Amino acid sequence: MPSIIRFSRLLRQSFAELIDDGAVVINGNRIEDVGPWDSIKAKWQDLPVTNLGDVTLMPGLFDCHACTDVNLPDEELLPLMQRNAAKFLDAGVTTARDLGARGMTAIAIREMIKDGTILGPRPQCANAPLAVAGGHAHIMGGVCEDVEGVRAEVRKRVAEGADVIKVMATGGFMTAGSHPSTARFSQAEMDAIADEAKKAGLPVTTHATGTEGIERAVNACFNSIEHCAWISSDDKAVFDRAVARNSSGMNTACVESDYFCPWDSRHDVVSNLSLLRESGVRIIVGTDAGIGFCPFERYADGLTVLADAGYTPREIIAAATTVAAKECNLDTECGKIEPGFAFVGNPLEDIKCIAKPCFVMAAGRRHELTSTAPVGYMSNAKSLTLQALRKGAGLV
Repeated sequence: MPSIIRFSRLLRQSFAELIDDGAVVINGNRIEDVGPWDSIKAKWQDLPVTNLGDVTLMPGLFDCHACTDVNLPDEELLPLMQRNAAKFLDAGVTTARDLGARGMTAIAIREMIKDGTILGPRPQCANAPLAVAGGHAHIMGGVCEDVEGVRAEVRKRVAEGADVIKVMATGGFMTAGSHPSTARFSQAEMDAIADEAKKAGLPVTTHATGTEGIERAVNACFNSIEHCAWISSDDKAVFDRAVARNSSGMNTACVESDYFCPWDSRHDVVSNLSLLRESGVRIIVGTDAGIGFCPFERYADGLTVLADAGYTPREIIAAATTVAAKECNLDTECGKIEPGFAFVGNPLEDIKCIAKPCFVMAAGRRHELTSTAPVGYMSNAKSLTLQALRKGAGLV
């Protein structure tokens, strides 16, 4: 049966006008109507009403870069991934893209969410990322080489039912001896990956922290570049080519005081994000949730980092909703008027108010928020871990 949700403010999509005293009519997991309370009340009489009071309701958030896989047996990993799905909902994230998991566990979670067995963010999965032997994330099983080998590996992901192809174009901090600035796939291999993914109608994205790997991804017209750290240089020409070739950038700068790329200072990362904005590179929000410094429930910290880099509240909301929805090929389904979550405050005045949801809905069902406080980290532990990551990557 349809029902009405009423609230003080409604933001239908990132660049829409804020509606005072708004309401939406929900029927199952679809929106039947949306608008000012007076017009909804007159049109939809005798429906049950939930009044959320002095809050803002807006579309659910996207996290376009999550890492749900950890080094656990499948029988332990599946329950952990279910718990993490609930933590994402606690943060108002109603769509999440898993960019690296062994086997078919992520797909299993995706299907459980789709059929309503568990409640979680609308999932997209990459399964094992393409990697070189001994390279970053090679333990997930996507090792391949040469042009025919990478094409075959893309076809494997397609057969598994992946929603997106993930590539490890450079080394990474979490794999000892895998230097983050070193490109791992040739330009010919990157071109072949993009071509094979395009044949299957799938977007392709890449982990890339060094300029050479980023350049190769941009040249191959990858849909998005994860991290965009530019640790080996800040060649603005790469940004310009990314704009020309319609590639998106991913900030992965979550947990502002606890997780900031081990490769650079906060100031340097924020400066790069500012340069991305000035150059016109399209930004989508992804947090790297799941790695040690990035708890799922602290999603909103990454939004404040974008604010520090000069992005306006509307630009940030767009990167987390409408722009992200388009990146995930879901712009006809979500990122607009779908009610995702509500919070006290006006995000157009203070983006930080998004950090404390008081109402979250996914797939037409209300999520019961937990009362657990967001995870914090001891500065000494953080410092030691960062040193270990830098040493393992050969930077010290």
